Amino acid sequence: MAELSPEARMLAEAREKALKDINSIRGDGIEEGIKKGIEKGIEEGIKKGKREIAKKMLMEGADINFIVKITELTESEVMELKSELN
Repeated sequence: MAELSPEARMLAEAREKALKDINSIRGDGIEEGIKKGIEKGIEEGIKKGKREIAKKMLMEGADINFIVKITELTESEVMELKSELN
């Protein structure tokens, strides 16, 4: 195998380093995307749970203000749930 000139070797090493850097950045981006996706899924799950609790409270005749206080949903969200039940 022919040896590379110092200039060609330097270019090859620079290219290899650049490719490794690109792959590292992509990997970090993927990990960050996964982390954000998990966090969003958890938040959505918590919100869904609060809505389900609010629905049960509405079916039991609980006061709207009490439901808002306990679930931390907005009054308009609770009213929307109430209209869905009717």
